[in-house]
Amino acid sequence: MSAALTTRAQARDRDQLTRERAALQLRLEDGYQRIEQALVTGQDVTHWEDFWVQLLAQYEQVCDALRDLG
Repeated sequence: MSAALTTRAQARDRDQLTRERAALQLRLEDGYQRIEQALVTGQDVTHWEDFWVQLLAQYEQVCDALRDLG
């Protein structure tokens, strides 16, 4: 693959990862707020917290991939 194609592919990957990171960040913020609100009313949020931690792991993976792209 030529250097120009590699650079374009990396830019495309970076753009996609940047969009994914932004979407995950919004979901994490929303989930955190919902968990906090549910805790105030005494709801069991164990499953929500587990899912939130999974989202956080996805977010970290995307951030790592972006870092690796340079």
